[in-house]
Amino acid sequence: MSVFVNAIVSGRHQRAIGLLLWLAVTACLLVGAFLFGRHLLQDALRHEVAADLVQMDKLHNDLTSAFDALQAEATAAPCSDQFLRQLRGVAFRPDGLNEFIYAPDGMVTCSTSITQAQHALPLGEPDIGTKKSDGISYWIDKRLNYIGLPGMSGIVAHREPFAIVIPMQTFRANLSNAVKKEFVISSRGGRLWHMSGQRGVYRQATSESSAIENLLIAREIGCGKLHNYCVATEMNIASFVHTWRVDMLVAVLLIAFYAIWPATTLQRWLSQYWSLESRFRRHLNADSIVCAYQPILNLKTGEISGCEVLARWRDVDGTIIAPDQFIDIVTRSGQTLEFTQMVADRAFLELSTTLPPTTHLQVNFNIFPRDLDCQALQSVFGSFMRDPTRFRLALEIVESDALCVDRAEREIEALAQSGIRTYIDDFGSGYSSIHRLASLAIHGVKLDRSFAMAPGESLMARMLVHALDMVGSCDREIVVEGIETQERLDLMKQMQRVTYAQGYFISRPLSIERLAAFLAKPARPVAAPEERVAA
Repeated sequence: MSVFVNAIVSGRHQRAIGLLLWLAVTACLLVGAFLFGRHLLQDALRHEVAADLVQMDKLHNDLTSAFDALQAEATAAPCSDQFLRQLRGVAFRPDGLNEFIYAPDGMVTCSTSITQAQHALPLGEPDIGTKKSDGISYWIDKRLNYIGLPGMSGIVAHREPFAIVIPMQTFRANLSNAVKKEFVISSRGGRLWHMSGQRGVYRQATSESSAIENLLIAREIGCGKLHNYCVATEMNIASFVHTWRVDMLVAVLLIAFYAIWPATTLQRWLSQYWSLESRFRRHLNADSIVCAYQPILNLKTGEISGCEVLARWRDVDGTIIAPDQFIDIVTRSGQTLEFTQMVADRAFLELSTTLPPTTHLQVNFNIFPRDLDCQALQSVFGSFMRDPTRFRLALEIVESDALCVDRAEREIEALAQSGIRTYIDDFGSGYSSIHRLASLAIHGVKLDRSFAMAPGESLMARMLVHALDMVGSCDREIVVEGIETQERLDLMKQMQRVTYAQGYFISRPLSIERLAAFLAKPARPVAAPEERVAA
């Protein structure tokens, strides 16, 4: 997950990610265009088959109408000259049916092509239907020698006592050269007769095919609702694309061009969605809060008398994020008090369940200036206030915003009355001043780490002495952080104005388990090894 997120939000990979997203969007659009185009082609085949079936239905209606006309108009003596003239009169109808046969009981006696057969010739058993007088029977691919058409074959329809030769049917013009059609007639027994078009199209359309074949070849079958004829069509999409390859190439280029905008929008959305701020806002909850504890050394007694609770946040991939990366997000979101509540709850749960009941510590928390409200803070830290003999609560006011001195004075005094100590954090780096220090009833200040970490002969190192003198003249406790060497620790002791010290030389921030082990040692170690807070 971290690799994926880092790749998205990292500026080094933006061009590669943009290219990948463009390719992905282009591929999706091409697939969508292909499926949509295939749907249109399938729909076109459906309409094509429907039109061909209309043609076949018309032929059947014309056939029925011709039989009715023969019944009504051929009334002379069978096979007489008048009878044959009546047959030829019906043949002039504009339906294309012009070969009529007089065949009572299936025995060919005469037709429009022969006046009268020397001997009546039987049609034989029909391929489809019966020879009943109320139905139509069919002979498929019947040789027509007996009616004076040697070497020819056709479909013969019979309805007592007449028979009609159905001429070969032609399909409507194809949508494309890639389209194949076949017209078949089937019997109830499942036998098929190929009548016209490309052989095998119907059988291929009715057989099982692979998914890829079904995707690349569009097929459609239509059959008469009351009759045994079917039209099958198929279109090879690859052949269709090849036929229109120039147009298709232009369409692909246009799709690739217009894919730039959605790919850019998607990249912008992904970068925003997976940014640290978005991830933090989505996943900030009590379970994602991680607490680290940095021991605080009492220089007067040489004992570890307290610890500062430092908030961390567990990212979606389990990475522990330092506060300097998300504190500004908390501030902008307006959830400062809610965030402090989560940290306080997590810290109390870990401290109260992991440390021995005999342990007594001052527990320092950072709070935002906007949250300096005694009543609200008493609610947030209520769990610590219910056990004041074990954990003494101290709040360090982070100088992220300017303090209203009058209001701050009232709230700090109210906190002191309730047993909560207050400190100005990072004194000397922000809005702090000697006037504010003298005006507020705070218990002490924590000097900015830049004083203690400055080189020995630097301006900041010389200013440390003056800062200690100013704070000491106000009779406030002094906490110095950033102690990283034995020399600096010794210097703080020699000045005799510093009450508490913390820093990597004393101990790095520890997980609750490491803190318990640290406090259990009989003597304070010179320096604790660097540790990642346990996830």
